[in-house]
Amino acid sequence: MTLKFAPWRGEPLFEWDDANEAEIWKHKVDVFEVLQCFKNQYTVRPHNRARSEPEKYGDRYFVQGRTNGGRKLLIVVQHKGDNQVRVITAWDL
Repeated sequence: MTLKFAPWRGEPLFEWDDANEAEIWKHKVDVFEVLQCFKNQYTVRPHNRARSEPEKYGDRYFVQGRTNGGRKLLIVVQHKGDNQVRVITAWDL
């Protein structure tokens, strides 16, 4: 299922720290690439485990986007309420 609109309204406010920046870098993804995906057109769907484990994954989403250079990424995010989004990990599609 792909959501027409993301669960956050408007432009997301990202929560970044050393941990999630290091996690996406393990997959050779940089912060600016994630941000580009959110500036460009993207699709959102609930995490695969959201139904079976809602207490852990109910606020997690898969975001598919494309950087300005055309790189396709799958980004796992946690919606923390309002516009607040924390990137969990990201990798190439």
